[in-house]
Order: sequence, then C-alpha cells, then structure tokens
Amino acid sequence: MNTECCQYSEKKNSSVAFSQETGIKENDINVYRSHKIYMGYLDLYFCVIDFKETIFISADADNIICLVGEPHSYGNDVANLLSMKFKIPFYVSVNVDESDENLTNFIFSNCLEMIKPLFENREKN
Repeated sequence: MNTECCQYSEKKNSSVAFSQETGIKENDINVYRSHKIYMGYLDLYFCVIDFKETIFISADADNIICLVGEPHSYGNDVANLLSMKFKIPFYVSVNVDESDENLTNFIFSNCLEMIKPLFENREKN
C-alpha cells in the first residue's frame, strides 16, 4: 500500500482482518485499513479512524477518502446499524458508484469484522 502521501508506515499482520497505521497515536486516535473485493471485480478500501468516543469509517472504491458523504447515502444505514449495536456514534462515508442491498450488506459485514476486535480489546482494558 502506498503511504507516501501521509508519511505513516503500516503494520501488516496476517492474523487480523485489517492493518493498523503506526505513528498516529496522538490524542488516543488509531487508524486501521483494510482492502476487500466485492463480487470479484469491485475493490473496496476501508479506513477506520477510532477516536474512542466515536468511530469514523470510510469505504471507497477508488481509495480516496470521502469525508463528506451524501445525506441519504447507504453509508448512513451502515452507521445506524453499527451505532445501535455498539452504543456509540458512528460516521460512515461510502464513496462507491454502485448501490444495491447486497453491496450495503457486504460493506456492513466488513465494517463489523474490522471493529469487533476493537471493542473486544476495550472490554479487556
């Protein structure tokens, strides 16, 4: 993965579903990234920014983080489902040209896969 623009290295660990960037531990903020392929043709790049009190998730087809999502995008559906499950606010930006229920479910399940370990670690601490 090219991290030249942000000047941060990333830890690669094959036992987890995502990689954590190092060097972004300021103010207790952690950044995680993951790459998944939907239906064998659509590359999706996930970025999770964990602020502890809230979590921002970006799912992009072109690996460009879109910080401002559409007001009625299906990213809002994913955010609402995650907020109900984990009881903290989530902000989910989805920057994908396609939209269908299966893709929304795929994005939700991958977000869930990425953040479940974060909450398990919080409960241990």
